[in-house]
This record gives sequence, structure tokens and C-alpha cells, in this order.
Amino acid sequence: MNKKILKTIAKIGVSFLLLYLVFTKIEFDQILDLYQKSNVFYLVLAIVLFILSQLISSVRLNYIFHQNGFLLESYSNLKLYFVGMFYNFFIPGGVGGDAYKVFALNKKFDWSVKQLTKCVFVDRLIGLLAIISLLLLMGGYLLFTNSLFILLGAFLTVVFFFIGKFILTRFIKDSNRIYNYSFGYSILIQLLQIGVIIATIKAFQLEDINMISYCFVFLVSSVLSVVSFAGFGAREYVFLQASTFLSTNEAIATSIGLSFNIITALVALVGVFFILYKLDLKTTSTIK
Repeated sequence: MNKKILKTIAKIGVSFLLLYLVFTKIEFDQILDLYQKSNVFYLVLAIVLFILSQLISSVRLNYIFHQNGFLLESYSNLKLYFVGMFYNFFIPGGVGGDAYKVFALNKKFDWSVKQLTKCVFVDRLIGLLAIISLLLLMGGYLLFTNSLFILLGAFLTVVFFFIGKFILTRFIKDSNRIYNYSFGYSILIQLLQIGVIIATIKAFQLEDINMISYCFVFLVSSVLSVVSFAGFGAREYVFLQASTFLSTNEAIATSIGLSFNIITALVALVGVFFILYKLDLKTTSTIK
């Protein structure tokens, strides 16, 4: 059994364990009742915002591809992106979404596996750096009441941006020219996903709450979700443990984390369409 399969099995095990811990604390009926009483308009809005975040995420990846000489057509990139999402969420133990993108592009165009892997890695890393930057900014606001410390948090966010840029350019040649645009895309992606959380809160008709606290917990769960399979279990567990910090009951907090995972899974199913109707990839002569 190779390391990739062992890693996947471990992630699935963590997901089941964390979900078990979550549902020993709360009743599933509580979550179901919350959905039954929810505002459908805001749930639909949450789905729309998430789809927009994924569209921009695909644009970010294709921008990185183009800057490295891989001139993949925009629509082809979008199809490949959704297929990758499907592989990430519904094929445990199989080829991961990122690995599939590299495999498909190498097979179709004979592009360098090493260079494609670098592009995908840079895409993921810049996304993570953007999340950490937002965490620093929100943390300064939430954890300190003194305006001086809030300004310090904002300053550290800017410093972290340049530290991330310095580190990336030291380890990956020519990444300096794509860092700024990709980081901007990443911030926009995270803001849209934060919008998903806000829309979900609105759907559950919660009042007198600190929205930034929920957004902060969501970003923390986004970082920690890498320990579980497709984020299931980890995100719900983080929200459950943060319920006291959020000043809400455990069922509501867990439902917000669960909702994001459900929306992600539903959108990932779009990838099935492109798999069934053949993934025909094309290149373009125009650099993005």
C-alpha cells in the first residue's frame, strides 16, 4: 500500500472520528430543524457566492498557468477545475484533484509534469497565505480592544504579505511576477467564501451576533480542514468547539460549518457532467 493511499485512509479516518465526536455532542434532529426553518433565499445566495468563488479560483489557476507558458483555454481550464473538484470530494483513495489536472494536461499536451506541479503548488500556497493574512487582520480586531493593537494587526498583515512574497520567490523562480495578482485573486476568493458564511447565518436567522467572529472561525477551519477528507469533520468540529466563543448553541455553530461543506460537495458534482461528456481540452494563443 503506497503512501498516497495511506494518507487518504488516514484523512477519511480523521473525518469519521471528528464527525462522531460532533454528533455525540448534538442531535442531528436539531440540525434538520434548523434547515427546515431557514430562509431559502439566503441559502441560494450562499450557493451563488460559493460558485463565484470557484470561478475566480479557476481564473487564478489559469493565470498562473499562462504566466508559465501553459496557454490553456479559459473554458477548458474551467472544465478541468470542476473535474478536479469532483475528484477531491468523491474519489477517496484515487487520484487527487490537483494530481488529475497535472495528469490530464501532461497527457493531452505533453506539458512538463514538474512545471505543472509547480503551478498547482503556487496556486495552493498563495491561497493559504491570503487566508493567514485575513486571519491576522481579523485577529487584531477580535482579540484586542485597543486601537493601537488593531493597527498593529493590520500592519502585521501587510508585513506577512511581503514575507510570503519573499519566501515564495526564494524557493520558486519567477513566482515574483505572478504573486501580486494571484494574491489579489485569493483575497477576493476568501471574501466571497466569507460571504457564504454570512449568507448562511442570515438563512438561519441569527441575530445580535458578531459576524467577524464567525468569519474568523471559518478561516481557521479552512486551514485545519486539510487534516480531514474534503474538509468533512474538521470544519464541523472547529465550529462546534468555537460555539462558546461565538456565543451560540452547538447545533447552530456546527450547522454553519456543515452547510459550507454541503455546498462545496454539491458544486463539485458539476464535474460529473464534464467527465460524462468527455473532457476536451484546448489551448489559446492569447496570454491572460
